[in-house]
Amino acid sequence: MKAAYYQGNKSFFIGDCTPQSPDIGEVRIDVLCCGICGTDIHIYRGHMAERINPPQVIGHEMLGTIAEIGDGVEGFQIGDPIVVRPLDSCNHCPACKAGYRHICQNLNFIGIDSPGAFQSSWNVSAQVLHRLPQDMDMEIAALIEPLAVACHDVRLGQIRSGETVVVIGGGPIGMLISLVAKSKGASVTLAEVNPFRIDLAKNLGINAINPVEEDLEKLRYRYNRWCGSGCCV
Repeated sequence: MKAAYYQGNKSFFIGDCTPQSPDIGEVRIDVLCCGICGTDIHIYRGHMAERINPPQVIGHEMLGTIAEIGDGVEGFQIGDPIVVRPLDSCNHCPACKAGYRHICQNLNFIGIDSPGAFQSSWNVSAQVLHRLPQDMDMEIAALIEPLAVACHDVRLGQIRSGETVVVIGGGPIGMLISLVAKSKGASVTLAEVNPFRIDLAKNLGINAINPVEEDLEKLRYRYNRWCGSGCCV
């Protein structure tokens, strides 16, 4: 089995990955595929050097199947298709005890603070697993983690059917926000300068404009309010 190891200085090497039996509360995953997050690009460019200990396996936008189950793990079976929520909380700090595990004082961002998914065999805590339907397209399932970001953004924006939404930037997250907002019944306009992304958005049924060619500032005043997570409504 193989893994991609980030070794600093904008470089990786492919090395061996030896499967390890999972500890108590863990599972071992056969990783099928893994997306490249913007965070991974930041790591590659050296922007997060203080949190990375090369050579380190990074990556978290993944899907795989459970290959081995450690003691104390219930509710999962070998062969289950799963994705991993990369925020692994301690469950003991004041934030966790208050129900705010996403801001755990000892939060482990898997793929940054601990080894990630750019490897064939990967051990993680069972508490971060999400089981998938057996008939789900596995490559599409690798988009679940970034799609969750988009769903969270649209939820925070309280977007409702009939509203108008402008999304600034047509990268992967901006594109997903546009699609989720549209699924809520909103009228969506995506502002993007890259011709490839504009064409992709249009092919996905999203109204996309180039703000260099069209005055987005004038467009802004047609709407009631802006939200701070990359979109306005």
